[in-house]
Amino acid sequence: MEIRSDDGARVRIRPVGYQPGVEPPVHPAEGWDDWLLVETDARTADGQAWSHLEPCLTVAEAAALTGWLRWRAESALTPGAPPAVVRFTEPNLTFRSRVIRRRRVELVVEFSYESLPPWMPRRPLSAVYPLALTVSADALATAAEQWAGEVEAYPRRVVS
Repeated sequence: MEIRSDDGARVRIRPVGYQPGVEPPVHPAEGWDDWLLVETDARTADGQAWSHLEPCLTVAEAAALTGWLRWRAESALTPGAPPAVVRFTEPNLTFRSRVIRRRRVELVVEFSYESLPPWMPRRPLSAVYPLALTVSADALATAAEQWAGEVEAYPRRVVS
């Protein structure tokens, strides 16, 4: 999916495969899930860009992100909708959103750990780089559908 902000900032996030070297167990434990290798390209409004490739979402989390993005796009139709955040097991990516006016959303993608831009110090470990994107509800809904289509290619694997 790609999300472009009014000010020129953008983020592209897409699953590109399962985590290399990890196969599903023959007898999966309760709660076991595949990890997806996620490629992210980001650019700030002033043109600073970076990318990373990390196994930072499980299959279940990727599917949940689809639902969260759809929900936030729908929330933008209601002025006064409360802000929301979605976090994942690996803290590389976090998404926050708030409705700034009818049909307009501020979506903040927070990068941390291996996903930080190269110009940021890696200490403290709690370092976070927030990339704010101002987008329409329609653009967010389109991104949600793009993400849903990309994630669909990577279902939870099972040993047959």
